Amino acid sequence: MIISIRKIGSLIRFISVFAVLTMFFYIVLGWVGDWMTPVDPYRTPTGQAIKAFRPESTMDSRYSPAERLRLYYWYGE
Repeated sequence: MIISIRKIGSLIRFISVFAVLTMFFYIVLGWVGDWMTPVDPYRTPTGQAIKAFRPESTMDSRYSPAERLRLYYWYGE
């Protein structure tokens, strides 16, 4: 079996270029993701926007946890 140094060099060059480009695209996609993500997604909305989630302490406490679980399964959500 003949081992060609050119083929080995070509394979090593391909693997190294592939690894460098993979890291480059990983870093670029991380930057794009950070750029698109809002600064504080849990802040109180301003303007005419409303916050759709009410914390547990301000919810209507007419249902017990068991009743809420039963309603959850009943509605199929």
